Amino acid sequence: MEFMSALGSQEDAYRPSLFELIAQEKLREMLQPAVQYVLAVYAQRYPRFLIRIVNKHEEFYAGLMLLIERHYLKEWGASFAENFYGLKRVATQAATNGQFIAPGSDQSSQKLSTKDINRSLLFLVGLPYIKSKLDLLYSQVSGGASASLLGENEQEERELEILNDPSASVRTKAVVHLKRIFRKVYPVVNMLYYGSNLCYNIGYLFGKTKYYTPWLRILDIEVKRMSMDDYRAHYEKSMMGVPSVQPTSVIGRSTHFLGTVLGKMIELLKVLLPMSIFFFKFLEWWYASEFARGGGRTGAYGDEEANIIPPPEKVKPDPRGTKVPSTPNTCPLCLTRPINNPTALPSGYVFCYTCAYRYVEDHGRCPVTWTKIRGGTERLTKVYSGSAGGM
Repeated sequence: MEFMSALGSQEDAYRPSLFELIAQEKLREMLQPAVQYVLAVYAQRYPRFLIRIVNKHEEFYAGLMLLIERHYLKEWGASFAENFYGLKRVATQAATNGQFIAPGSDQSSQKLSTKDINRSLLFLVGLPYIKSKLDLLYSQVSGGASASLLGENEQEERELEILNDPSASVRTKAVVHLKRIFRKVYPVVNMLYYGSNLCYNIGYLFGKTKYYTPWLRILDIEVKRMSMDDYRAHYEKSMMGVPSVQPTSVIGRSTHFLGTVLGKMIELLKVLLPMSIFFFKFLEWWYASEFARGGGRTGAYGDEEANIIPPPEKVKPDPRGTKVPSTPNTCPLCLTRPINNPTALPSGYVFCYTCAYRYVEDHGRCPVTWTKIRGGTERLTKVYSGSAGGM
C-alpha cells in the first residue's frame, strides 16, 4: 500500500501522489455542504438576515470562494485545499526547468502570473458553479422527486400534450423541445466530465501524464509539493511586512487596513478548519458514548446503574370519560375480555382496535383521559403483548 501511495513519485521528490491530490479534492467538495448546513441552521434563528443568502447559496458560496481562492493563489500559488495539504501550482515551463528536482537549492519558487491566477480561478470557482447550476437545472427538468414517484412516462405525456396542443405558443413548444434535448444530452456530458477526470487520475497514477485533471492540462499548470525554500520565502516576505510606499489618503489607508485584516482572517482558515473538524468529531463521539447517556455512573453499592429510561407518568382518567374496568385485559369501551386486536392511544390506555378507531374518528379524544389526540387515527399504535385496559 505504501508503494501504491507513492507510485510515480520516486524520480521527482516534489511530485505529489494521487492520494494527496484526491484528498485535497475531497476537502474542497466538503466545504460547500458544510457552509450550506451552517447557513441553514442560523437562518432558522435569524431568517430576516440570512434567508436570502440561503436561497442564493450557490452565488454566495461562489463569491466567498472567489475571495478565498484568489488570496491563496496570490500568496501561496495554490488553492486553499492544495495549500492545506502543502501543495502549490507551478507553470509547466517552470517545472520542467528543474526547479523542484534539487532539494535545498537557493532558487526561489516562481510565482503564478496574473493570467495564471485568473485562469485558475475560472476552473476553481467558475466551473464548479456552472456544474452546480446545471445539476440543479437537470433535477428540475427531469422531474425531481415527482418523476421518481409518478415515473418519467407521466412527464413525457405532459410534454407531448403541450407539443400536440395547437393553442400552445411557439415559445412554449420551443422550451419543451430544449428541455427534452437537455434531459438526453446532459447525462452524456456529465459522464464525460467525470470520465475524463478518472482517465487523467489513472494516467497520473502510473506516470503517463503530469496532470491529474484535464483542467490542469488546459491551464498548462502542474501541482507540486512545497519545499522549505517556498515556506522560507513566504515567511520572509510576511516578516518584511509593510510596503515601501504607504497610502496617504484616509480611504487608501482604510482599504489597506481592511485588506490586511481580511488576509489574516483568511489565513486563519487553515487553523480553524482542523480545529472545527476535531471539535465536531469530539461532539459526535461524546453524544454517542456512554458518558453522554449517563452509563458511567455507579450506584451506592458500586454496581453500575442501569441506563433505563423511566416510564412516563400515568395520565389519570377524567371524570367525563369512560371508566376503566376493574378486570385486567378488558376494553373500556365494549368491555370485551380479552381485548380484540389491542391498540394503544397516546394516553397509554389500550382498547380494541375497532373501538378505538371509531371513537377517535368521531370524537378526536381518548375516551378515558378526555385528552385531544392530534393526528387522529394515525396515532393508533398496535400492541403485540398482552395488556390491560390501562397504562
